[in-house]
Amino acid sequence: MVLAGGFKPGEVLTLRALAKRLDIGDTPVREAVKRLISEGAFEALPNRSARVPVMNKREIQQILDLRIMLESNAAALAAQNITLHQIEELRSLHKQMAAAVAANDSQTYGELNMAFHFAIYRIADNRTLATLIEALWLRMAPFVSRTRSLITSDASQAWFIACGQHEALLLAMQTRDAEAARAAMRADLSALPKIDGYWEGVEDAS
Repeated sequence: MVLAGGFKPGEVLTLRALAKRLDIGDTPVREAVKRLISEGAFEALPNRSARVPVMNKREIQQILDLRIMLESNAAALAAQNITLHQIEELRSLHKQMAAAVAANDSQTYGELNMAFHFAIYRIADNRTLATLIEALWLRMAPFVSRTRSLITSDASQAWFIACGQHEALLLAMQTRDAEAARAAMRADLSALPKIDGYWEGVEDAS
């Protein structure tokens, strides 16, 4: 739910409300919340509750810089490991993403984009690297979910921002060009802060 953008920055969550929302017992919810707090996705509050952090511009940029370094490295590794079948799976996700953007369906686009990226990170076959990437996604997910509608709302830029670099990634994977894959992933992530409205409502570091 965190990765899918199910929580908003600043949202306060109680264990009882989460258990009811997920329709499961208190114990697994408590353990999940503990893990998310340890990974920085939630902040601990008194009375068996937690809060989704509100990050400032500097914190968000720092996480994005780390994501660029780690995820571009994962893309380079994936280009060396990928099979033709895996390329076709990525291509199918890419086509579905383009359709979601055309339909202004930001929720479906977000789910497909996450599936596309994490498929690449699995293909990279580096468990430690994948764990670090997931931790950074968890921290950024509430903020990123807010920006998905910004991507799909601007028809003139939507496809280029949402899918443009994925074309370059697929070509790099097909030719097994690790450095081209690294560059395409870096360009894909670096485009995010350039989206109109990306920093709207985000405070500068105090």
